[in-house]
Amino acid sequence: MTNDNNSIGSALSGPSLILQGAKLLWHPNIRWLVLIPLLVNIALFSTLTAAAGQWLGGWLNSMVSSVPDWLQWLVWVIWLLFSALALVIYAFTFTLAANLIGSPFYGVIAERVILMERGDLSGTPNSSMLGIAWQSFVRQLHLLGYFIPRTIGMGLLTLVVSFVPLLNLLAPAIAGCWAAWSLTIQYLDYPADIDGVSFDQLIKQTGQNRWSAMGFGFSALGASAIPLLNLLALPAAVVGGALLWCRNSKTSAD
Repeated sequence: MTNDNNSIGSALSGPSLILQGAKLLWHPNIRWLVLIPLLVNIALFSTLTAAAGQWLGGWLNSMVSSVPDWLQWLVWVIWLLFSALALVIYAFTFTLAANLIGSPFYGVIAERVILMERGDLSGTPNSSMLGIAWQSFVRQLHLLGYFIPRTIGMGLLTLVVSFVPLLNLLAPAIAGCWAAWSLTIQYLDYPADIDGVSFDQLIKQTGQNRWSAMGFGFSALGASAIPLLNLLALPAAVVGGALLWCRNSKTSAD
């Protein structure tokens, strides 16, 4: 992968990759692999959405009630700001949890997509599926070791900024950029692992393709923030990430 893809056009390809991924979910080679994590994600979605709605409602009501009467005209700004921030947190949390649960299936899906994208329609031998599933789960634990301390740091920065007048308008953008980067790494890691690329090398290569990477990450984040749609957005992003990896790798080889 090279920085040949660092352009606005590459950034705008993110939604297209998610849509292509959604269409491929019903391909005979991978559709059965989507069903099991989908059922698990429905249960996770129901729990997290109910908890997030209750938390957001209580938090925003508390914030708004503390605003003096002469600043009531700012109430809608506060609602918009913290609603956007809450959506980012919700999408990011749901995605990390669901991807950890679904990682054994998503690793196999990524390999199937790589085989199809590179012209090998023979599929994956069943004897290797358990190995790929376990490898993907272990790699996800490695990702959590990368994400958790950095997410805490970014969360503290966002919290501090959110209490500074005017600068607090940047809080959702800061959280959104970090979440988009994290999701990009998350979804590119499946095909990178299949190709034997180390995690450190993945970080380096993704940084060299920041336009296409962040465009894809923001698209995945946006889809993950929409209730119900996010149930299919996760496996669609897995497929989209595999497509992006293959195409960037091909560009690099050319």
